[in-house]
Amino acid sequence: MVITGVIKKGVEPGCLVLTTDNGGAQYLVLAKTVPPLGVPVVVHGTTSDELSYCQQGTPLRVDHIDRR
Repeated sequence: MVITGVIKKGVEPGCLVLTTDNGGAQYLVLAKTVPPLGVPVVVHGTTSDELSYCQQGTPLRVDHIDRR
């Protein structure tokens, strides 16, 4: 899936949350590297049913992130 939005720090330490442009849905960003924060991005990835202590957003395994 391809999602546009902004990634910010979540409420729990070490958690990053992508808030979408349309509707404000939230995804928990599961990336191998630290993504750009606070800027518009396009995220390519797949949702996951993983459990997380972050308690915020649907887990999203990131394949690639581009700045817009």
